[in-house]
Amino acid sequence: MKILACFLSLLVFVASAAADDIHLRDGTVLSGKVIVESSRYLVMDRDRSYAIAKSKVAKIEKRESFMELYDKRLAKLAPDDAEAIFEFGQWLLENDWKSRARRAFEEVVAIDPDHRAARRALGFKLYEGEWVSPSELNKRKGLVFDEDTNKWYTRHDLAELRKRIESDVKWRDAIKKRRAANRKINKIMTGFHTFDSKKRDKAYGELSKYAEQLNSPEIRKLAADAKAYYDARARSLCAQMRARTEIQATLTRLKKPIETFETGLGAAIALNAGQSPVRIQLPELSIVQVQTTADIPAGCNNGH
Repeated sequence: MKILACFLSLLVFVASAAADDIHLRDGTVLSGKVIVESSRYLVMDRDRSYAIAKSKVAKIEKRESFMELYDKRLAKLAPDDAEAIFEFGQWLLENDWKSRARRAFEEVVAIDPDHRAARRALGFKLYEGEWVSPSELNKRKGLVFDEDTNKWYTRHDLAELRKRIESDVKWRDAIKKRRAANRKINKIMTGFHTFDSKKRDKAYGELSKYAEQLNSPEIRKLAADAKAYYDARARSLCAQMRARTEIQATLTRLKKPIETFETGLGAAIALNAGQSPVRIQLPELSIVQVQTTADIPAGCNNGH
């Protein structure tokens, strides 16, 4: 048969190879059939193969590998023995070579189309006296395959699924728009957090304009409430503001009547000037100096 011939061709290809463990210089160990080439080794194990440069190989240890066991079992198979090929496929499954196991089961069905175990291993179901593949069975049951989810559905369930998906898309879009609106509103609201009435008025204008764009009574009310609240808050805080001021004062007071007297210097000056002698009066003063601080209402100087 065609599939078994493919198995045999693989056997011929690797017949000259040994079953080895290849130890690389970096500590890695690879196991499988080894084919020696000019400058490298080709290591084959199930559906995997590795090309390794000879310079990277530290040593090679000979042993019986899975691939060697595979070759031995394959060589014993009769081309028309469906049961033996099926058991071979089971052994491949047990050794985690699913792709080759499937090819073995396909070979069994080619020999014996009514081989139930092989049919079931390939996923076939007996439906109305006929073996059908899983996809064909679903079609006959009226199911529809959805490529987006890679599943089969009844037409009703698929329609409901698509409605939910469409609804979810609209819901996600609405959430995105709501989040974008919240970010913009929060940014505008920061404009109210100031003692400057002009900046608060500007924030109110921007928020009111945005409410009109969205046709949102809620945002329109938020703008009015925010302006009223922050205007009142600014007035209250400004009324409570105080400026600490340093005060310095000097008080001078005459303690008693000023006494007068004459001096020789004054008489000499007066004689030379042809005038009467000079009388000098010396006051006795009381001086008081005061230095303190006081909190004086400051206000905001912005109309509030």
